[in-house]
Amino acid sequence: MSRILMRSAMSQLENPSAIDVVMNNLIGDNTGNMIFANSVMRTLMLEDTIIDTMATNHRFSKEEIANINENYDYFIIPLANAFRKSFQKELRHLTHLISGLQIPCIVIGVGVQTTVTDDLKHSFDFDEDVKNFMTAVLEKSSMVGVRGPITGAYLKNLGFVEEKDYTVIGCPSMYMFGDSLPEMKQTELTPDSFVSLNRKIELKPDLHHFLMKCTKQLPNYTFVPQGIDDLRLLYLGKPISRERFPKIPESYPEKLDHDMLVQNKAIGFVNVPTWLDFLRSVDFSFGSRIHGNIVSVLAGTPCYIFVSDARIKELAEYHNIPHMLAKDIKADTNIFDLYEKADYSLIQKGHKERFDHYIKFLELNKLPHIYQNHDQRVVFDEKMNQLTVPKPILPFSAIPLEEQMERLMTYHEYVDEKHEEIKRLNKQYSNLSKRYDSLVNESEIQLAKRLMKKGLKRFQF
Repeated sequence: MSRILMRSAMSQLENPSAIDVVMNNLIGDNTGNMIFANSVMRTLMLEDTIIDTMATNHRFSKEEIANINENYDYFIIPLANAFRKSFQKELRHLTHLISGLQIPCIVIGVGVQTTVTDDLKHSFDFDEDVKNFMTAVLEKSSMVGVRGPITGAYLKNLGFVEEKDYTVIGCPSMYMFGDSLPEMKQTELTPDSFVSLNRKIELKPDLHHFLMKCTKQLPNYTFVPQGIDDLRLLYLGKPISRERFPKIPESYPEKLDHDMLVQNKAIGFVNVPTWLDFLRSVDFSFGSRIHGNIVSVLAGTPCYIFVSDARIKELAEYHNIPHMLAKDIKADTNIFDLYEKADYSLIQKGHKERFDHYIKFLELNKLPHIYQNHDQRVVFDEKMNQLTVPKPILPFSAIPLEEQMERLMTYHEYVDEKHEEIKRLNKQYSNLSKRYDSLVNESEIQLAKRLMKKGLKRFQF
């Protein structure tokens, strides 16, 4: 029996409710994180495998590290664009944790955050943290799996060696269904086609403008946001924070009164099955989100990515997903032309070879997986099929009054529970504080007595 601890904000097998996901940020800020975590878990879950998940956004104590060493055989670390400035603190927490662990620690996918024009030979603020992280991981594993050649070039510049310290594996989410992908159901794209749009707030104005121009050409669209702030807006009507996002374009839903929400043209997901089902129902998916479009690939629906940074570029190129650089969009760029000219068969081309390389990477790190035996049951799927997962999140302003009341009651019940929990924690803290003060006072008194015996008259409490 293998006991695996995996870095992830949640396990889909725990089937958290929408309110739990939204209020506790169980997506780690981005629903895209669910996709590669699901894929890794599906691949590693044998009949006698136990997989638990945990977040790594804090510094681990000696007791926590000892507990992991005692109870688990592997620590699995699927990451996204973890080599970036805003992730430095957590990367240090991970390095500290890995350094203290005595079990294999395997990184299954990690990428660098940079622009498509950055010269990777110049230094970044996070270089030393990445070196320390890589060094710690390589002491506990055979090799690190990186998302693409851009990340590989970055690590090479730091002194790490390809096919010795790291290898390019792409994104694990693309191997959700093994060595094959669903055939694309490509049909004629018309103004009446049902399409899915994905984007995020932090895009350049020109890209926002182009994507909204596309919605004028394809008015039967649904926006699929992925950020935690977007989900909170959809679920409860909480406006997106201008403090966190100072530049929100007018075309982006910021409050409940936005036309896109009032007209019920947005939908959010808190689990993978409903996301896949939705994208199976559309004719085309397009936008700036890498995982929003990877889900489309997994659903067998054509997609097109407008690449805004290097992390998306290296994955789109590695997996042959149709794309173009956002900076190359011109005034006459037409979404219909892009759809017609895209060769969706290329996604299939080389997929089996990429999958085989991924499996060799897992085996190099001595990880048991379901593809070792072709007759192996897919235990993860069996367990997921037993669950009734939460429905997608429709905009609060567009749902019936009864559903609004249900959401509000659920929210207030959640808040009441949290208030009670805070009261209990405050009481525990107060009791511990009193005990601590008592111990400190006793210690000071004993120390004072000893010092006074030695003739140190000046000691002050």
